[in-house]
Amino acid sequence: MEANGRNPTQTSHRTRRPRAARACDLCRAKKNKCDESYPCTYCKNRNATCVYQGSHHTSRHYTAEYVKQLEDEVKRLSTTPANAPHTQPVMPSDQSPVDVENAQQQPHRAPQPDMRTSAQGIAAEEISEVNEHTAGVEFYGSSSSMALLSRVQRSGQQFRDREDGAHLVSSLHNATFQAIPTSSHGDILDATSLPADYYPQCRSFIEDFFSTIHYIHPILDKREFLGRCEVLWSLRTTGASLQPSPSFVALYYSVLSLGAMVGVRGEHLIDNLTNLQWSRKFFDLSWSCCHSLGLITNLEMAQCFFMLAKVCQNELNPHCSYMYVGFAVRTALAMGVNRDPGPNTRKTIAQLKAESRMWWCLYSLEVEISFSVGRPDTLGADIHHNRKYPVIGTSTTVDTIVSEMIEPPHCAIIGYMVDLSRITRNICHKMYLSNLSIPDMLSRANEIEKELDGWLIGLPPTLRPSVHNQTQQRSCLGSIKDAMWAKRQKLVLGIRYHNLKILLFSCVLMKSSLDERESVPGCLENTRKCLESARQTITIIYQTYEHNDFFQTWFYNATYTVFAASVVLLYITQGAAVDDELPSLYGLVDMAVEILESMDESVVALKAAKLLRRAKDKASGRQEPDNAAILSGDNSNDSPSRHEPNGPMITHDNTQSTQLNQYWGSFGLIDDTGMDFDMAPQLDAFDPNNPMFLFFGNG
Repeated sequence: MEANGRNPTQTSHRTRRPRAARACDLCRAKKNKCDESYPCTYCKNRNATCVYQGSHHTSRHYTAEYVKQLEDEVKRLSTTPANAPHTQPVMPSDQSPVDVENAQQQPHRAPQPDMRTSAQGIAAEEISEVNEHTAGVEFYGSSSSMALLSRVQRSGQQFRDREDGAHLVSSLHNATFQAIPTSSHGDILDATSLPADYYPQCRSFIEDFFSTIHYIHPILDKREFLGRCEVLWSLRTTGASLQPSPSFVALYYSVLSLGAMVGVRGEHLIDNLTNLQWSRKFFDLSWSCCHSLGLITNLEMAQCFFMLAKVCQNELNPHCSYMYVGFAVRTALAMGVNRDPGPNTRKTIAQLKAESRMWWCLYSLEVEISFSVGRPDTLGADIHHNRKYPVIGTSTTVDTIVSEMIEPPHCAIIGYMVDLSRITRNICHKMYLSNLSIPDMLSRANEIEKELDGWLIGLPPTLRPSVHNQTQQRSCLGSIKDAMWAKRQKLVLGIRYHNLKILLFSCVLMKSSLDERESVPGCLENTRKCLESARQTITIIYQTYEHNDFFQTWFYNATYTVFAASVVLLYITQGAAVDDELPSLYGLVDMAVEILESMDESVVALKAAKLLRRAKDKASGRQEPDNAAILSGDNSNDSPSRHEPNGPMITHDNTQSTQLNQYWGSFGLIDDTGMDFDMAPQLDAFDPNNPMFLFFGNG
């Protein structure tokens, strides 16, 4: 030992292994040197679960079994053909690995629906194609009329040539209203050469706006806006060198466009142009100002985009309306008007009030338009928006707030519209984006109905519409002395209440069979509720059109009318109506046709009237010309139908049934489970070239 010249303790000394960068929980607790394997040697020899938690005790636990499971799954999928059937469960994105591991230890768990199958069914109803006229990509989700019409042409029209989504999007294009300015309106569209007098002869259009749509979306301060308009009109006479704000000029023209669209038609033309021609002229001028300004983020630009979206909505072009309201939302979010400014803000009282009105009006309009085309809104979660509602002077608020922040009473509708839009979101998420059985659907529908009725009860008496049968209840003159804004708000809120109720219960009407309505508790009652709201909608609009001129130029009422009439026709063709009620149901369709025919300035409404009349005649057993003639512009009523289906009109396939996924109406409401006629909201849609693509590029 001495010959070796080494100390015994030195012979047993070995180089220490470096400290483990990551040790499992057991090795860390036992102060053992972990080899960082999966599982580590220490845990493996003791048959212990090896868990690496890391330095943060709130992190998720990833066991070796879970990691091994993922590795095996990757290997299996990499060797499985693409067309092989799906056999392994899919882990939800919001479920942790520990949740999956615990779930695997429960073999008797009830089977869950295959979400992949549901997603594939929804995707089959969607369209994303290039419009050949505009070279722009357009998407229409499962809640859009375009998607429903595409499904009709794929499966319902078995005797007609099949058209793909691209052909459908392009074939429903109409250039009646150009969304991109042209010189055909006889005006110089260069923003630097706009007329100096700003058309003072058209000031009546501004009053038309403030006496109608302003009461539904009060985003502007009337006194302030009119004061700035007077400055514009006086520039030529005073010879002032002061130039107006370019963004206000854009807003000014957008208000003129919307006012000319919805204003009551006078006996005499202004400069030999009709209201519709003036509206499209001012739309072009407003867009030209926006284009020359580029990406400007101020309140006037957001308000301008809001008005342009409303013009497109009344022109019955949901695609462009969705684009413009999206620009308004992005502009508002970029400015932060959705956030409370805090106590140290330097903004004036007028600015704070305008931003609050603007944001919450925009919120409700964004939800409304997004659902109508089956596309997601861009608002995000409500937690992002802590902006306070506009303050309305009441006995409970006057003593606790600064008096300058109080808004006029007609601004109270802003909060009620936001609440209604949140109910709309619930209907979208819980009814239209979920694959529910009939009992589950009825349960959710009843819950949302309670929420909707609670909203109705919460309205003040001056704004609360009567939801009883309009044809049976005794007329009440107690409200004849109400302010004009209150009468018009009550009217609109009543129509939207019934429209939401149709949307809520139309899922049941579309998916349930006659046998299910007899056997499933509550199914028949909810179907009747849908039909009753459709009856109320048509009756209210008809009576209002009969006695009020201002309502006859709100062309967006065509969507409510066609929606309700289509529900009535669907109910008839399903064979659910008894003989005694058929005359009254057909009478409702006739009333809807009269409403649409009264909108003789709107080609969309006139075509929709022909489609409804043909559907009614077909339901009652009479033959009518094929729908293709109407869509192609042939208005002849004496050409025979080329094909008539030989099979039954009604089939009930709940796995393939397309729901009435539509909000605020449209014309593509009924698929092959009900009728086989074509309807589409873009029958007279103007050119969907979105002008703001010049800022962002076509795509």
